[in-house]
Amino acid sequence: MGTSINQSSPHTLGWSAAQAGYSNDKIPIPRVATEVWRAAVNQEIGNVAQLIAQPIVEAKSAADLSHATARLLSQSKQSSLGTEIARRAAIQCLSFPARADAYAERVFAEATAYLVSRDLPGFVGLGRTQTVGDSMEFRSAVMNHVVNLARTVEQPKTFDSKSWATHVRNVVKRLRSQDE
Repeated sequence: MGTSINQSSPHTLGWSAAQAGYSNDKIPIPRVATEVWRAAVNQEIGNVAQLIAQPIVEAKSAADLSHATARLLSQSKQSSLGTEIARRAAIQCLSFPARADAYAERVFAEATAYLVSRDLPGFVGLGRTQTVGDSMEFRSAVMNHVVNLARTVEQPKTFDSKSWATHVRNVVKRLRSQDE
């Protein structure tokens, strides 16, 4: 039987600001999302924005996606958080008629879920999240806020590597600077 290790966020001032919103219900969800993304892109190692700005994989079915992702990982000879987030997002939006729009939203939802989930379990029972159910609702609220904000940023006309990277930068810029 395997074990799972929860890698917490780095112990930085940025992550402390983000984590304050995990227990303090006076800090609104939009502010929590802003602080999470500010901290995420200011990490010395593992800048999530850079990871999700990597080229995307196109596929018409779950099987195509699985093969394309495996091929991409094999060619690069490395797996990353960015590829895992992209894979999860792509699978979620295969049934959507507007896959590109859905993909752009789901990438940010999955990245946010990852970022919040790293530390949130340690805050259950402290203020805002009294139960595991509360923490799941809180994480969903932060993810939904990020998705809604990502929808306000104009989608690229094409999803080539350069356009996708620019789109990620634009969404992250908006996430980091949003007003409450």
